Amino acid sequence: MMTLWRPFGIDSSLRGLDREVERIFQDKSFAHRPRPEAPAEVFENEENITLRVDLPGVNQSDVQVGVENNVLTIKATRTAPADDGRTVYHLAERGYGEVTRTFRLPGRVASESAEASYADGVLTIRFPKRAEAKARTIEVKTRGNAS
Repeated sequence: MMTLWRPFGIDSSLRGLDREVERIFQDKSFAHRPRPEAPAEVFENEENITLRVDLPGVNQSDVQVGVENNVLTIKATRTAPADDGRTVYHLAERGYGEVTRTFRLPGRVASESAEASYADGVLTIRFPKRAEAKARTIEVKTRGNAS
């Protein structure tokens, strides 16, 4: 019988590392990180800062938007379908109930002039920038002769 020579004990160290890596990838909470229930994107141009939030399956009447102390709060409720007692689910990844997202607004937006729209399960809120926050050009004048 032949024996593999391991002069530095590397085998036992690597086995421990191998077990740890395997444990990490078998842990479902690590391998499948949940995404926010209402994923959002924020972008801006010279005039506005815009926020879009995905709310698939939510009726417009079940969406509430409010601003208080420069904090935007979005609440939405997705109602679960009626259960007739005969339905057997084989996969259930959709969430039901209330979802709340909050966003701190920058001071450079005029939240009192915000406009919100809802179409195809996407809430869009547009915040105009305050006049003092917009980029502007300053004219450079030449000085005339002081006589």
